[in-house]
Amino acid sequence: MLIKNELKNLPLTPGPKAKKKCSFTAGVATFTPKRCGEILAIDVYEKSKLQFRFFTDGKNYITLVGQLDMGLEPGSWTRRNPFLSFPALHTGVAIKSGAEDIVRSVIKAASISTRDDSFIINTVCSFISDIAWEKKRKTWEAKMALMEKHLAMLPKYPADLEKYCEYNVFTDSVVYISKLEKGKRWGSCRHCGKCFPLDRSTKTGSVGVCPKCGTPVLFRGQWVKGEITHKAKICIAQKAKGQLILRYVDIVRTISADSVRPDYEFSDYFLNIYPAGTPSGKCYAYYYYWWPYYVRGWSRLKNGEECYDTTHVYTRNLRRVFGSQYCNVDLAAGLKGIHRLLKFRNLLDNLRASPQAEYLFKTGLPILAAEPSLRNKSGNTFTELFGVSKQYLPILRETQANALEIDVISAAGRWVPEDTVRQLCARNMDSYTLHTLSETTQYNSLGRVLRYLNKQYAQAAGALKKRKKDYFVTLYRDYLNCASELKSDMKKRGVLEPKDLKFQHDLLTARVNEQKEEERQKELNKPIDQSVYWWAQAYANQDFTVVYPQKRLDFLTEGQCLNHCVGNYGYYERHLKGQQMVFFIRRTGQPNKPYFTAEIDVESGRIRQLYGFGDCSAPKEVRAFVEGFVKSVCRWRNVQTLAS
Repeated sequence: MLIKNELKNLPLTPGPKAKKKCSFTAGVATFTPKRCGEILAIDVYEKSKLQFRFFTDGKNYITLVGQLDMGLEPGSWTRRNPFLSFPALHTGVAIKSGAEDIVRSVIKAASISTRDDSFIINTVCSFISDIAWEKKRKTWEAKMALMEKHLAMLPKYPADLEKYCEYNVFTDSVVYISKLEKGKRWGSCRHCGKCFPLDRSTKTGSVGVCPKCGTPVLFRGQWVKGEITHKAKICIAQKAKGQLILRYVDIVRTISADSVRPDYEFSDYFLNIYPAGTPSGKCYAYYYYWWPYYVRGWSRLKNGEECYDTTHVYTRNLRRVFGSQYCNVDLAAGLKGIHRLLKFRNLLDNLRASPQAEYLFKTGLPILAAEPSLRNKSGNTFTELFGVSKQYLPILRETQANALEIDVISAAGRWVPEDTVRQLCARNMDSYTLHTLSETTQYNSLGRVLRYLNKQYAQAAGALKKRKKDYFVTLYRDYLNCASELKSDMKKRGVLEPKDLKFQHDLLTARVNEQKEEERQKELNKPIDQSVYWWAQAYANQDFTVVYPQKRLDFLTEGQCLNHCVGNYGYYERHLKGQQMVFFIRRTGQPNKPYFTAEIDVESGRIRQLYGFGDCSAPKEVRAFVEGFVKSVCRWRNVQTLAS
């Protein structure tokens, strides 16, 4: 045992005389204080000045700081390794003969066999390393044991989880249709399991509604091979041994013609365990990793790591887990019938910390109550919080619109009909697409934008048909920006809603780029006309020659032919300033064929870049030629500057 008051009173042990190549010495001795047991003391000196005292009982260690600069006051104690804290000690520490045996009598685990000046350093560092490794091993074993204990106490999934997912998570299904027999065919719904007759107009691959249960369905032929797979995520709150568990589960629903009902597969991918039984205080976190080559398993994360994924929520056990009142709200009642994704962990935090979250939840807007940005909003009423009229509340309750969708409604700048809000929320766009959509509302009304985009998606053909609906939002935004930049009449319907969006987008984009190139060409011609090459002279040898770019098109052609980035605007913008300039290196016999491109800092006389096709490096002879050209450039500039 290491007791500081006992160790401080132990007498110093002098070391041997210092050597020329080793100015550090150490005295080594063992003591047996009453309350400590056998103690090894190593007193390290530099030119008779005590640097530190190192104490160990063979199991633990501690250092009393002397004159050694460790960033600590002399006389203070530290657990740091002093031999690694001062680089000068690496030259060695001299000890008296027989000191090795004294050290080994206490540090029994040391396996250092050297008897030179590095013995003390190597032995102590090895001893401390072994202690650290053993501590890490015990810590890791304790964590693994706790993880196994936590995983073993996980309850089973709710017995009705499959049924819950079928009716609350997935909003569509599949109807398998038979072949025509005497002008009739039958359909079998994989949602309700019922069979019904269909007319011959129903085609495989079409979409519709099941006449028995009203679920949106995809009609698919029974003879079509393959399965249809749908994926989702759900958060399940459970309690085990008084501890709250938030389980984040991957759901895979597989529908096939051979099975009357969908097949479900559930797998946990994140666990948060709260020993206090509430979503506050200490939290254990486990993540199920899945690496290539079938390496998978649970991994323990740092305490306090929590999952804030946007998922569905299993609601049928919320009263049993959180009680009938959690922060003055009934979670089970408020989330019942919610089909949209929400951040459940954020909802629990917001209800505990934000009065606005309680207000929104009781208003029937749990999706908004779970918004991470809610705590940063100021205001007490719905209009103050989200900037839209409270007259939207009925349709927002129905659609459970999120904050980004409400931002789109607010950006519309006018009243948005209920049908338009339903269309907007039914699209389930991501944050980038919603932001892009809001930009289009400065040109056209939100309802007309959505109807127009649906029409364009429906009439798409070829490769465009494989694009997702969100692609058309970006395409439309870019088209409108180009039309506005070209001074088109943005009030005409033919301009706002062209018949072929992709064709018009590409056409206007080409025109805008052409205009920009003309403007940039003027920018390039002006400094060339004003002698940006005022110092230039012809430079060539029998193998290579230098070509000076004269037009903006020269940069584009060079970059296109050599498959590198010299065509980017930044290169010729710097070229115009006359400091970091671009020159084309050609073969003497082929002066019009791109070969290598050089970017040169003509002020410092340094080659910044020299690349050929696909950014390949230049051979020695090309680099030598360019280096000669750079020297000539510096000489030409200096001579002409002095002459002027």
